[in-house]
Amino acid sequence: MSCRVISHRAPWAAFIIALAMIGSSSHAAQAQAQAQAQAGFSAPALYNLANAYARTGKPGLAVLNYERARLLEPNDPDIDANLTHVRQAAGLPPESPSRFERMAGFTSPRILAWVGIFGLLTAGISVLARRSYPRHRHKLLAAALVGISLLGATIGNGVALWPVMHEAVVITQAAPVRVSPVPIEEPQFVLPEASTVRMIAEHDGFVLIRTKAGRTGWAQRASLAPVVPKH
Repeated sequence: MSCRVISHRAPWAAFIIALAMIGSSSHAAQAQAQAQAQAGFSAPALYNLANAYARTGKPGLAVLNYERARLLEPNDPDIDANLTHVRQAAGLPPESPSRFERMAGFTSPRILAWVGIFGLLTAGISVLARRSYPRHRHKLLAAALVGISLLGATIGNGVALWPVMHEAVVITQAAPVRVSPVPIEEPQFVLPEASTVRMIAEHDGFVLIRTKAGRTGWAQRASLAPVVPKH
């Protein structure tokens, strides 16, 4: 797991602009902006930081930063390979991506960003031009439909990213999970370091989580770190 520089960087600022203009994916855009700001707009920095944590025996922080790097560069094979290696070394079962996650990773977010912007401009210009050029209304209508289809691809990517907003990684050696948010209660099970969970709710220093296996309970907030950094 040597340090290196990822050769391409996705312009998430453009992706955020497109989603914000669409409106229905504004929360996903905000999440991307938060993650990007915390990372210094740099997937390579997150990747190298994760490598450093992996070498020093901190799998939780390694997985956290690999996940954040993958959020910015979902198609990078080195990130996926190192993430899988660290999880296996920590004794965690392999994780299979959902259908939406596979769709989001199939196309570069850089391409999707410009596709969304181009689709928005195409649809907008075509609608406006129909008034000035009524003879070409059928062609302009077709162009508008193409633009809307391109926007749909960008919206789909935003929908695929929505679950990531609520994911967190266990960064301590173990995270006891209790039935209620009370520290004196006996835990019903314990999450190992580097586990990935879904955050459902928060209360008084505790987080209601759901595991990949569907188990739920309350874990201490200090044991978890969200994949998308909070303010």
